[in-house]
Amino acid sequence: MFSVYGSTGRLFRGTLDQMRQIDKVRASDRTRALEPIARDGHDSAVREAVEYGAPTVTTQQRSAIAAYATTQQTPAQHGWYDQAVSDVMSRTVLSLPADTSIHQAWQQMQHHGRGQAPVVNESGILVGMVTRADLVRLEQWPGPSAQQQAWDDWREQAVESIMVTPVPSVAPQTDLRHAAGALLDSDLPGLPVVDDDGQVVGFVSRGDVLRAALRDAGLSVWG
Repeated sequence: MFSVYGSTGRLFRGTLDQMRQIDKVRASDRTRALEPIARDGHDSAVREAVEYGAPTVTTQQRSAIAAYATTQQTPAQHGWYDQAVSDVMSRTVLSLPADTSIHQAWQQMQHHGRGQAPVVNESGILVGMVTRADLVRLEQWPGPSAQQQAWDDWREQAVESIMVTPVPSVAPQTDLRHAAGALLDSDLPGLPVVDDDGQVVGFVSRGDVLRAALRDAGLSVWG
């Protein structure tokens, strides 16, 4: 199950196929495309994992996987893609109040080693997402001849003025196949995981999905 949240709260709740019909949620339709920080570079691997149940591998690695599979007396009944998001997500999430200043957001994200953070309103409900890339967009900076006051004013802007919104989110019980599909559609580095009330309870990244696929294939194949 997926939801889309904007500055006014939840705008949509439904399946992945239904969410794909919403403009501005797909990467190609957003007015300000996200430029993720520290992307793992495995877009093709994730896409193949979604479609075929295994990440991109070489022919030799495919043979190794096939050989490994044939040696198992009891084949697995479920693949990595059947796991729930809650099984792989990060439960320690840095969420930023919408009125957090750009300067404070940068400091917190640096301190916690985060490349992105969900943005929440005063009730803790998801309203958007911000990345370190959003915080340093050159087109948002004051001009080269700007006075110090202009820079101070820019640093004190609230993150809600630059956050990505609306933003898709995923429920904890959603399977990884559909979560990966949403990641590919949105071109986001990860998805906030929210409960039925819109509270952020986790974050699932592209890396989380890929690691689950690699574990399922057998780590020895990748050594």
